[in-house]
Amino acid sequence: MKKGKFIVFEGLDGCGKTTQLEKLRSRLAKTCNKKKCFTTREPSDSVPGLICRGASKETIFVKPETLALLFAADRNEHIVGEIIPQLDKGNHVICDRYYFSNFAYQSDHTDMERLFQYNAVPFDLLRPDITIFIDVPPEECERRRAAERASEEKFENIEKAQNVLVQYKKAFELLSDEKILIVSGKGSPDEIFEQLWLQLTREENIFERDDLV
Repeated sequence: MKKGKFIVFEGLDGCGKTTQLEKLRSRLAKTCNKKKCFTTREPSDSVPGLICRGASKETIFVKPETLALLFAADRNEHIVGEIIPQLDKGNHVICDRYYFSNFAYQSDHTDMERLFQYNAVPFDLLRPDITIFIDVPPEECERRRAAERASEEKFENIEKAQNVLVQYKKAFELLSDEKILIVSGKGSPDEIFEQLWLQLTREENIFERDDLV
C-alpha cells in the first residue's frame, strides 16, 4: 500500500489556518480514492505536549529553553506514535502546526541553529510532503483575535506577531529545499480555500493520479 501524504498548516494565530485545514480534510474525504484523512495538531496529547499546552496557557511555568526542548520532544512522540502509523496505513495526515512553528515562536529565546539541533530527530524521521502557510498580516490577525476575545494587549500582540512572521520567513529560507505553499489569507474562507485547492492540486500537485477521484 502506498503511504499517505503528510500535509502541514502553518501561520500566525488568527490567520484562519484551522478553518482551512478542516476544509481540506472535508474535500479530501470526498475526493480521496479509498484513502482516509487523519487530522492532528501540535502540541499533541503526549506528556511533553500537554506540558507545552499548559505553558502556552500559563498554567504551567518552565524556562523558555526547556519549552523549546519540550516542543521537539512532543514532536518525536507525535511522529512515532500517531503520524507515521497513519501514513503507513495509506491515510493522508493533515497537521495543525509542525516544526516551523517551533522555529517561529521559540526563536525569541532560543537561537535558530539550536532549534534546528533540537529537531534533528524529527528532521530525520519525517518531513512534510508540503507545508501550507496562510499569509495574513499581523494587524489583520490581531483584529480577528480581538473580535473573539474580551481584552487584548494590542501593541504587544502585534509586535510579537510581526517578529514571529520574520522568523517564519527566515526558517523558510533556511529550509528552502522543502515544499512550501504560501496562500493569501485575504478573502472569505471559501475563496481562500478554492485558491489553496487549485494551487495544491494543480501547481504543486503532490498527489498521485490514483489519490483523487
